[in-house]
Amino acid sequence: MYKKILVPLDGSHRSMAAATHAVQIASKLNSKITFFHVVPNITPYGSKSGEHPGAAFKAISREFEAMGESILNDAENEFKEANVTIEKKLAWGKPEQEICDEAKVGQYDLIIIGSRGLGEIKGYLMGSVSNRVSRHAPCPVLIVR
Repeated sequence: MYKKILVPLDGSHRSMAAATHAVQIASKLNSKITFFHVVPNITPYGSKSGEHPGAAFKAISREFEAMGESILNDAENEFKEANVTIEKKLAWGKPEQEICDEAKVGQYDLIIIGSRGLGEIKGYLMGSVSNRVSRHAPCPVLIVR
């Protein structure tokens, strides 16, 4: 049924709740989990101070990537004893787009994602990654609150 489960992680409490839920499901169904973090694209900027913007951009990019890898490693360590196969992947881009693309290319059977917990009006006006993923994903999406 659900042999490949994609779990997007952003380091929040809700994404870790989704990971916990995914591990519980995977242990019962003998599924494989992929923890997935998307580093948002950042735009290089110009500086009036004369500082070379390329160096700052590279430093910020490296920091964002390191934070993403840390999120994935922390999640993997949290579930080390779970007796579930866990892989980690990191991508750059718009989170909702990269999650849906990964689900399609990787032929995942299920996405388990944490909700952002916005109120109804704010969530309606702004939207959320989990909301957009649930509308555009090529497979079922389970949103964990």
